[in-house]
Amino acid sequence: LHDNTGDARIVLWDNQVKIFTESNFEKNELIKIINGSAKKGKYGGMEIHVGSYGKVILSPEDVDYKKYPKITYDSINISDISLNLNSVSIEGKIIQLFPKKEFTRKDGELGKVQSLTLLDSSGSIRITFWNEDTEKLNTLEINDVISVTNLNPRLSTLDSKTIELTTNRNTIIAKKTGDLNFEGEIIKNIKELQNRRGVVSFEGIITSVDNLKTISLKSGEEVSLLGFIASDNTDGIRVTLWRENAEEYSKLLNVGQGLSLKNVLVKYSSFSSRYEISLINDSTLELKDLEIKNLKSIELAGKERSTNFSGDYAKINTINTPGIIEIKGFIAKDLSNISVYEACQNCFKKIENCSCGKGENIELRMIISLIIDDGTGTIRTTFMGDKAEKIIGVKTASIAQIKETPEFEKFLEKKSSEFLGKDIIIKGRAKFSDYSNQYEISVYDFKDINIDDELERVMKKIEI
Repeated sequence: LHDNTGDARIVLWDNQVKIFTESNFEKNELIKIINGSAKKGKYGGMEIHVGSYGKVILSPEDVDYKKYPKITYDSINISDISLNLNSVSIEGKIIQLFPKKEFTRKDGELGKVQSLTLLDSSGSIRITFWNEDTEKLNTLEINDVISVTNLNPRLSTLDSKTIELTTNRNTIIAKKTGDLNFEGEIIKNIKELQNRRGVVSFEGIITSVDNLKTISLKSGEEVSLLGFIASDNTDGIRVTLWRENAEEYSKLLNVGQGLSLKNVLVKYSSFSSRYEISLINDSTLELKDLEIKNLKSIELAGKERSTNFSGDYAKINTINTPGIIEIKGFIAKDLSNISVYEACQNCFKKIENCSCGKGENIELRMIISLIIDDGTGTIRTTFMGDKAEKIIGVKTASIAQIKETPEFEKFLEKKSSEFLGKDIIIKGRAKFSDYSNQYEISVYDFKDINIDDELERVMKKIEI
């Protein structure tokens, strides 16, 4: 409910829910509550509960209606959305429009789900539409500017750092005329970007440039990707370019060049546990002369550095015998699935394949396969058990809970966007697969590529 002082969440119990069937129970109708009980809500705000001793009066006659003007929806910045808000309205530009998915609901009926990502100057957020509400997206396209009213914030099922929005029957989408131009706040030092959200502008010097990569999307489309590190004397940050931008700037960017990046998007990556930079349509990247002393690379504060790697990396196209090896490459293909199975706690085999005699103790185990490319070839790598949980950042039990729900496809899309093109070092056992007729790697350990560590390794090799 809303009055001129704010909003309140109302919880009705038992027979009180009959009010929902009244013909005039609709938005902007007045309601009077008697003997409600105020309680602290799930997300910290106050709720009013109405039970058997309470009373809900729809369209009361003893109220001055002039004191309660019609509800209007004021848009807020995406960065201001919190779980304490029961309902929000926002405006922004569509930067992602995901395909419509169909699924079978618990009652056996067919359900539909579709999502989009909306951007304003303060940040971006995912909005999910269910069932008949998905029809509201039929006329929308990427780069459309829209307003969306009456959305409900909720915590992402599998990411405690992320808030998403869901629609309801009162949600209204309106397409706005004209474009939405972003003017990102100018950030003076790169370290501050780890505390920022949304669209920003900053300058830095290139301290590392990846080779141009080609990655495969789930749709079968192959696209170009280019990553580089921009640094100043406070920190470094990873910047990712896609498609035509990647191809164009792969010919222009070199270590030591100065850059001005305007109206770029700060996004969190669970793969690196850091905020990174992506370009949007309003972004510009300009080469310029800069002089910055004491350049810093990326600070991996709090992250463990594995010491179990020799640095003797095998070329993928030379792997033709079984054994323990290390490879260095990038994730080249979308995450298409995550397998979860019941396993013996002793031998880790599937229950139906257990032969150790201790199969009565069962646990859920997860398997993730990633395709790695090192420039000489590609190879399938398999992460199992705790290694799978580590790279995906989610416990097996949580994955098992959403496997048969629409949330699973959303999760795969999100993780794929974080994983694609990321550099990684892997240690594991190479073995020939009769199924794929190729060598594959069962992963024992892995880590992100750290430029300073790799330079130190190369220098030591040269000295030897």
